[in-house]
Amino acid sequence: MLMDTFLRLAEREHAALTAMDQTAGDGDFGDNLCGALRLVVERVPAGATPSTELAVAATCFLDEVGGTSGPLIGLLLQEMAAAPTLVQGLTDGIAAIQRVGEAKLGDRTMLDSLIPARDHLAAHPDDLAGAAAAAERAAESTKDLRARAGRASYVGDRALGTPDAGATGMALFLAALAEAGAR
Repeated sequence: MLMDTFLRLAEREHAALTAMDQTAGDGDFGDNLCGALRLVVERVPAGATPSTELAVAATCFLDEVGGTSGPLIGLLLQEMAAAPTLVQGLTDGIAAIQRVGEAKLGDRTMLDSLIPARDHLAAHPDDLAGAAAAAERAAESTKDLRARAGRASYVGDRALGTPDAGATGMALFLAALAEAGAR
């Protein structure tokens, strides 16, 4: 259910994700995200728990998705699948992304939506909708950031005015978590 919801939201925003990534990257983020999620939905067993869905998704993103974002999303999902709580999973996933990608808050990456969502959940553990809203606001605000990490860092100011595709994709993931009521 969680990954079906994430796929539906990603497909709805495919064109926007692609346009964002064309401005700051190579333009394949929308295709990679939707393609990976279609694969995940095919592989998640019927009646799977959110933890199982996250574990299946982690394997797909880590093993079968190209680009930089695929493995980073895979690391996030892997940590979330293994964690006892959503906040701990986000915390561990963020740490894994930072360890591998060496990015931090404000670098115009997926972390710019994940960290505010995690911080909101840490303060309000039952407010998934609020965490999703925090992620969405933070993703939108990346349009004002000059990239200091990732592929977008090579294009300089050209990406200004356009939100980061990875941050937006992770905001969609948080929206899916809220909609599916995953814990």
